[in-house]
Amino acid sequence: MRRSSVTLMLFVCLTIYLTAQERNFTVGGFVRGGTFFSTGDYKHDINAAFGDAALTLTATDNLSFKGFGDLRLRTGQQFGENINSLTLREAWGMYYNNFMSISAGKKIIKWGKTDMFTPMSRFNPMDFTFRTPDFEDTELGNLLGELTLTPAPFFRLSVVAAPFWNPSVLIIKPITLPPSMVVSLPEGIRSGNGYYSWGARGEFTFRAFDAGLQYYHGPDLMPGLTLINADYTNPAQPAISVEGVPYIISNAGFDFETTVTPFVLRGAAALTTPAEEKEGNEEVPFRQFEWVAGLDWTPGAVRVTAEYSGKKVLNFYESPYAPILGTEPDMQQLMELFNTPGFDPVEFTRLQVEAFNRLYNNQLHEYYHFAGLRMEADLFYGRLVPSLTTVYNFTSRDLTVHPALRYKPSDGVTLSTGYEYYHGKQGGMYDIIDDFMNALYFSLRIDF
Repeated sequence: MRRSSVTLMLFVCLTIYLTAQERNFTVGGFVRGGTFFSTGDYKHDINAAFGDAALTLTATDNLSFKGFGDLRLRTGQQFGENINSLTLREAWGMYYNNFMSISAGKKIIKWGKTDMFTPMSRFNPMDFTFRTPDFEDTELGNLLGELTLTPAPFFRLSVVAAPFWNPSVLIIKPITLPPSMVVSLPEGIRSGNGYYSWGARGEFTFRAFDAGLQYYHGPDLMPGLTLINADYTNPAQPAISVEGVPYIISNAGFDFETTVTPFVLRGAAALTTPAEEKEGNEEVPFRQFEWVAGLDWTPGAVRVTAEYSGKKVLNFYESPYAPILGTEPDMQQLMELFNTPGFDPVEFTRLQVEAFNRLYNNQLHEYYHFAGLRMEADLFYGRLVPSLTTVYNFTSRDLTVHPALRYKPSDGVTLSTGYEYYHGKQGGMYDIIDDFMNALYFSLRIDF
């Protein structure tokens, strides 16, 4: 906690300094408590219970500079593990004028105009295991610098560079593994040769039509699993070690948004190409081409968002084995396989790791099709907000449904309840995670 204490001290000193300078300075934040109750066949009935707080600081002269900080504190339990964390979620400064802006620090940057499917967002890592009633809390922020130029009223160019790799946290962390297997997943900012990333995005703004064109090069936010060691010298207890590692990609894409009354229409297309060859590298995914089409519709107090996404996996070949990590394999079938003359157990294990990567990245099939729908109503002047979000993968048959209800009995107080439901076919990704991800939650939040 020593590093966390220093961070808190610096945050307080910044507050005192900016107040003394008589700048336009705003303090905000919230305190919150919540509980997630498991509804799946999980070993912990209390899926998560937490108390957390946020302190946000904004400083600006409304002319040429702006600074922002977001400090988060959380204590409690999640998936049976104690949590005590103090995290600086964002901390950045910006200088700007009519032509340009330059910012540096830890910042959340979301690229792309689509909502539910985001093939263009490459600088915004997520913690997919973080239990929270507010989805934006899963965003981790990235240490980076950004230069934005506005040479014309209809065009803006943004260039972003990040010196380190800050990976997303995979949802597989709570999966029950065989006793002989160890999986090490990276978390937090990682340094190393080739871990830097950069990207450029051009934004075009015309009457009732916006478009973006972008390019990214660097490590993917999602780590890939690679086999480090598979020791079968002791058949009674083989030792298998798997690690999450970065892989370099190039991503180029285009998106747009336009208004055709009464709808707001949006779309995107992106091509992702790994720097290394797929074959022989279990952590590296295939090249893939993705496309998204969607709309917003706001009839009265209701807002409807609907999106479709498709994917073609390029240079595709069938996986020689179905993934069994996280499932209950047929032991008799495995024994017959291991007793086959010429069978290589180490290569089988490597291919199993590759098969799980393909399952996680939706690359077991050549084509994928997804659909998402979100409906939200704003009732009683914003005091009652029911919503329903659902996403279905037509190819893998993975389904998630998230009904939620927010009630604000008074200004600054929010009561939230909801249910996160995941379901998939046997051996699929959602079949693996539904036991520990299906949960009913309640929370109370007070903003200040």
